[in-house]
Amino acid sequence: MKSIQKIMQSSALMLAAAVVSVGCGKSDKSGGGNGRAKAKQRNEPVTEVTWTTLPSVEEVKEFYRADADFFAIKATTDIPKGLKWEDGSNEPVFSSPNAKRGGTMNVHTGDWPRTLCFVGPDASGSFRRHILDNNALGLVDNHPESDGYYPAIAKRWAVSEDKRTVFFELDPDARFSDGEPVRVSDFFFHFYFMRSKHIKAPWYNDHYDNEKFKNITIYNSRTLSLTYYKAKPDVVHKVNIRPVPEHHYEEIDEGYLKEYKFTFEPTAGPYEVRKENIKDGVSITLTRVADWWASDKKFYRNRFNPDKIRVTVVREPAKVFELFRKGELDWHGLSLPEYWYEKLPHDAPEVAGGYIHKVQFYNDIPRPTWALRINCSKPLLDNKHIRHGLHHAMNWELVNKEIFHGDFERMQTVADGYGGRSNDNVKVREFSVEKAEAAFAKAGFNERGTDGILKNAEGKRLSFTVSTGYKRFTSLLTVLKQEAKKAGVELNLEILELTAGWKKADEKNHEIVFGGLNNSVELYPRFWEPYHSDNAYKEEGDTKYNADGTLKVSLNLKPNTNNATVTADREIDALIKKYREASDLGEITQLSHQLIEKLHDHAGFIPAWSKPWYRVGYWRWVKWPETFNVKQSRDWEEFHVHWIDSADKKVTLDAKKGGKTFQKVVKVHAQYRK
Repeated sequence: MKSIQKIMQSSALMLAAAVVSVGCGKSDKSGGGNGRAKAKQRNEPVTEVTWTTLPSVEEVKEFYRADADFFAIKATTDIPKGLKWEDGSNEPVFSSPNAKRGGTMNVHTGDWPRTLCFVGPDASGSFRRHILDNNALGLVDNHPESDGYYPAIAKRWAVSEDKRTVFFELDPDARFSDGEPVRVSDFFFHFYFMRSKHIKAPWYNDHYDNEKFKNITIYNSRTLSLTYYKAKPDVVHKVNIRPVPEHHYEEIDEGYLKEYKFTFEPTAGPYEVRKENIKDGVSITLTRVADWWASDKKFYRNRFNPDKIRVTVVREPAKVFELFRKGELDWHGLSLPEYWYEKLPHDAPEVAGGYIHKVQFYNDIPRPTWALRINCSKPLLDNKHIRHGLHHAMNWELVNKEIFHGDFERMQTVADGYGGRSNDNVKVREFSVEKAEAAFAKAGFNERGTDGILKNAEGKRLSFTVSTGYKRFTSLLTVLKQEAKKAGVELNLEILELTAGWKKADEKNHEIVFGGLNNSVELYPRFWEPYHSDNAYKEEGDTKYNADGTLKVSLNLKPNTNNATVTADREIDALIKKYREASDLGEITQLSHQLIEKLHDHAGFIPAWSKPWYRVGYWRWVKWPETFNVKQSRDWEEFHVHWIDSADKKVTLDAKKGGKTFQKVVKVHAQYRK
């Protein structure tokens, strides 16, 4: 989630038939709705739900009835007796009682978002975190200081005896940003929506099919259950979905992508995008939902504090930094050593004068997977010896020394940071010209041309294009390019806009792509999405393999999945199948170790770096809790524990103009350092 993963969730509240009839018509799609109801405690009685009172159009009801084993409606009396209900009340509050509400947060995005849709083509751009990842609410949320959960749309939950089914009781106060109540039927609609071919999102189609999720049952207007295909140690997290507002869509057809491209889906979260706050190509301003229903809930109080978040498009990193130093942007990441040591050193006037504060914060999470991802379907790159050689041809040690001042660590495998589920026995391949040459020779590349690049007997040169949407890492890739030439490899750099870079990878048009993906804070890593052949090719299951296990020719690449390495290996597929079916943590650990070892040998993923901290510079009017942030925060913004002190902003800007200074602040928060 939390990631591309805390996010995919659904919940709903069903009222009596007379109440349900209100607001069932199609939304005006204004981004805020008309006749917004003021949020207040709702005391409507719990009512039974029937197929007759279900607020769905007939086409959607037919979809539900066609899968009667999955979509079920029962009575309150069918809720099992003796369930152990939990409400997270023993979990600690992690916001600051000193937080102030109000002000405008000024941040940037590197590219104009191509859509406001949460899923589908172009939906996974960097802007999505503002409207979905860090904003939408699911049934519950993972507590960032423990292994527990705290309430979100659901006020309490209970796990069945077989640890496959989770029961949720919805908070009667929960509302969408357009004022409509969250209904239990919105959870039914979540699956209708996610399974629709019209959203053009194969990953979501697969993830929410009948393979993983076996059943959803509505018991009354506040209670539902979700059944997972296997008992899992973290089953509450596995079935945690968000409500998809049925009243907004009614149904999904072939016009979805066009009709809703820049229409904000009503959210149960704190911030919304209203049509009047979209300045095409320039900025999008999120506004805090008026009388947000969760404002005073225990785990949301003193969070999500700014009234507005203005996200301005600034494409050039140099311009972004310039605007930050002027105070037009409130913060800027300083994790790159060039920013921490050179562009904004401790003696920079803004830092020495106390206007900008610098912080380094150690967190405790599975690390983002910064890596070179090799498209294993491309000529030459489909040869494992070539891939092994490329691993040895990448001098990440020099990158760390020259670019990162030696501050970073080398990532070892495809799944670091998962405790016992990570495989500490697998070590990354080191830079070695000799080992690279030996691997390339096995693939027939053993003669150097006059330019120093290896070629085979047919004269084919060992040359590949590395694509990326991260302009700020151009110098890093230049170091890799220069060092790779020593091993006889030519790397041609293709620097794209951020969205275009990921789009190229999504469509599997790259040879090698450089980038990083965040991981959810979970007990164990995911392998199916990035490494199963069903996410590499459209052909299903074993049909893509010959009898000897090799891939058939003329397979059709599958776009819009996370398998950027186009990994397709029968043995890896079989292990992933066992891994997905495992319910015992010991078995999960054993299979995880095997998969990490197999993927290391497959070599489609060249690990880059790992850093156990993040750094940020921010203007002194941005305030934080005493501990700065939470243990499992992936960045400073994720949990919205900061706030804007508007009065302090005026004082700061006036002081800077008049030459008055404040105390210098450069801090390291190492309470979670291992």
